[in-house]
Amino acid sequence: MLTRGPAPPRHAAAFTLVEMLVVMGIVTLLVALLFPAFNAIRRNQKVRRTQATLEAIASGIDAYQNDFGLYPPCEHVAGANRGNRSLVALLNAKGGRSAPYLPSAFYEDGEIRMPLLLDEWERPFIYFDTAAMREATVHDYDLLGDRAVRPARAATGDYCNFGRFQLWSCGPNETNDRGRGEAQGADDLANFVAN
Repeated sequence: MLTRGPAPPRHAAAFTLVEMLVVMGIVTLLVALLFPAFNAIRRNQKVRRTQATLEAIASGIDAYQNDFGLYPPCEHVAGANRGNRSLVALLNAKGGRSAPYLPSAFYEDGEIRMPLLLDEWERPFIYFDTAAMREATVHDYDLLGDRAVRPARAATGDYCNFGRFQLWSCGPNETNDRGRGEAQGADDLANFVAN
């Protein structure tokens, strides 16, 4: 009987360097194509959440007005973020018959959880009541760029939403664009439309 020698060694299947580089190139291309799409989805989600928060705060402000006959005055608290800090102080759950004015997620033990009402970009919402809509009104806000914030005006020169209140977020660019022209202010989210 003939005996055969040991079987020839089997080579493990392996990728060559060229094949690995091709695969890495394809993966890199796919990531480069999909990254902007993921960023756009995240940005749109933040915009929707900020708009929902803005609407909830606006509803609370209207409920406060129904209870007390005036909108929460933004002169109530001095200093930076004046209008926002006034909202926090006045919309606490211990208010009038409609209290709590905001959804329960805002409160902890009957008090608003945070010292400021912030949008999804961690910037304070800007608030002016009707009484504060005048030429001399300027509030300092902790914002990127220009900190001096004035009530927004329409192209006609009239105050936007006069007789009610102005509430807005600086939006994705985190810069206050209200009152600097409709094109630049397009990413600000507000409870009013500037005509």
